[in-house]
Amino acid sequence: MAALYQRGKKQVWWIKYYVNGRAIYRSLGTTDARVAERIKRQIEGEEAKGELLAPSKIPLPAFLQDFCQHLSTIRTRKSYSADVSALRVFFGPVCPAMELGTNVNRQWRSEGSRRITDTMQAVHVKADFLEQITGARIESFITQRMRDDGIAPKTANRYREILHKMFNYATKHWNFVPTDRRHPNPAALVERRREPARTIRFLTLEQIENQLSVLNDHPLLQAMVATFIYAGLRREEAIWLIPTDVDLERRLIYVRAKTIDGESWQPKTKRNRVVPISDALSTILATYHQPANRTWFFPSPQGHRWDPDNFSQDLREINAEHDLPWSCLDFRHTFGSLLAQKGVSLYKIAELLGNSPEICRRHHAALIPEKMHDAVEFEDGPQDPPPTDALLRQVLAKLEELSPEKGQPTLRLAK
Repeated sequence: MAALYQRGKKQVWWIKYYVNGRAIYRSLGTTDARVAERIKRQIEGEEAKGELLAPSKIPLPAFLQDFCQHLSTIRTRKSYSADVSALRVFFGPVCPAMELGTNVNRQWRSEGSRRITDTMQAVHVKADFLEQITGARIESFITQRMRDDGIAPKTANRYREILHKMFNYATKHWNFVPTDRRHPNPAALVERRREPARTIRFLTLEQIENQLSVLNDHPLLQAMVATFIYAGLRREEAIWLIPTDVDLERRLIYVRAKTIDGESWQPKTKRNRVVPISDALSTILATYHQPANRTWFFPSPQGHRWDPDNFSQDLREINAEHDLPWSCLDFRHTFGSLLAQKGVSLYKIAELLGNSPEICRRHHAALIPEKMHDAVEFEDGPQDPPPTDALLRQVLAKLEELSPEKGQPTLRLAK
């Protein structure tokens, strides 16, 4: 049998019951006696049917280590790094997969060298078991970070998203049973923050010419920036290009998964695609001379694959000298935005960019030339005959000029 009792200044109802001889104490989160009694009857009914489960007790570090290993098999390297970073901010570096610094940093860190400081230590949510992470604690963490650190709604929703996935994984693979059985996934209790419309920044034709001209003394960077602008490639997509991915004769760029020197790479959406090379890009790539005997189509100055951050830093320093604010993302947006202004369908733009049509719609739909002027007019103005109708009238007029014989029916256009 279950027993009800009240605790605290607010006199919140709690319940005590037994599962397999183990005492379970749980807050019902209500001060209403009728609600508490209804929950008590529900628990007793499940107990009578043998369906009552005790909350699980999952050690948090071991679970997070397993969850991170799972993420590494289903996410791209960049997405995996972002997921682990969000988990690290929330929980702290509580398992090896969530230690501070990348694997490269840990490998080259010498004995006795200064370790990376955990600057987010004050905001971590402390817990020993997964069941201690409730919707209220998640909401409190997100609210505090938005208030004190000014994180954007998009970042807040990202915490909610990765924690929601974490609890789903715990339910499927670790037999997670929450302390509050009304809410199987505590993260679902956290409301999504409303994200403002994104401001898409892109270059005009004049700004494209200016950007490429300041890179005349840097042919490698110029060729890469031109590829971002005229082919819409992501930064890592261009960095991972090898010579066989760029067919200048057929004017095609193949963005595809590959394994080089034992290291595998996938496009962000895990879908290969082919992007045609435009006249403008073809002209620039024709003058770009790839260094001989190199693995990469766009190698770093040392002949290796570019580190994405190092590439952006080099480009940013050159642009800063010319007061240019543009980034790789701005170049990619330029490709989609100028095509949308030209009237290219959002579906085609999405295919070329390797995005979903919905993402493409959010970014570029407002740039499509207006084609609904007639929809806002209250009165019908003079309308031209449909093209097919006009063509048929021309054909009939030509036939009449041939003076058909008497008795032959005359062709007329039906009204």
